[in-house]
Amino acid sequence: MKAFFTAIAVAVTLTASAATAQNDGVITVKVNKASKALVEKWIEGYKAVNPDVQIALVSGKNADADLTLVNQHQEGVNVTYVGRYALLPVTSTENPLLNDIQKKEWKSKDIKNLFFTAEDLDEEYEEEVEGKHNKLKDKLTVYSGSSKTSLTGIFASHFGRTIDDLRGNRIAGDDLYLLSAIEEDKASVTFNALSNLYDLSSRTLRSDLALLPLGVKASQREALRSGNLDETLELIENEDIDLIPVEDIGFTYDSFDADIEQFLQWIVRDGQQYNHAAGFLHLTNKEVESQLRLLAQSL
Repeated sequence: MKAFFTAIAVAVTLTASAATAQNDGVITVKVNKASKALVEKWIEGYKAVNPDVQIALVSGKNADADLTLVNQHQEGVNVTYVGRYALLPVTSTENPLLNDIQKKEWKSKDIKNLFFTAEDLDEEYEEEVEGKHNKLKDKLTVYSGSSKTSLTGIFASHFGRTIDDLRGNRIAGDDLYLLSAIEEDKASVTFNALSNLYDLSSRTLRSDLALLPLGVKASQREALRSGNLDETLELIENEDIDLIPVEDIGFTYDSFDADIEQFLQWIVRDGQQYNHAAGFLHLTNKEVESQLRLLAQSL
């Protein structure tokens, strides 16, 4: 399910049009922690084949911006999609209830029952959750984000619920704080993007985290259990798994010029090679074709 929610941990801003006039043709990029590694890879790769182009990172809430990297589909705005990300539910390896959590294969109804307030359940499932699984739910605290840049809205929308439906505690600030929260409060669960859950250097799941075992096909389960980021990225790119929220990221812009078009074209066409390194998914071939076609029509 595609989620339509504002802002996330990967918000990035790219200025070019107004900045071009003011900064002698320099494309300035505003980026937060979650997306910095990916954007820096794009800039490095683009400058390697376009050495005369000037691109600079800037900071500050009031910095002018003409292009903003958002985490979901946008209606009524100019946007070029440049990648995708995925979310997985996790807990701490020191959770005292970890054995009980790992005995269960968490299906869609289970995820909804664990993370969200009660909703109407079918009779058969209601009998099940009133047993030991519901007791497990009552012992686990849910942590979710409360800031505008949080992934929380994407997660909730994917499962047909809203932010207000989430149980437990809300954490302000970067979604990395959700992982700090379950480290301190061991009997708890949360969710996060692959780029936060895996060590980008070793390409393995963080040693202090354990994924909730999802109720998926055996082959899919093995890939997730491997704890390897590249196997997980390949799995999610090649198979549609309803239990794993996947959403697009894209640059929105108010105005456009040839320099912006060329930079975005390069990201869509050639910059995809850097997405995996930063824990993001490639665009599908269909999306690449669509975005390049739309860019060619933008000027």
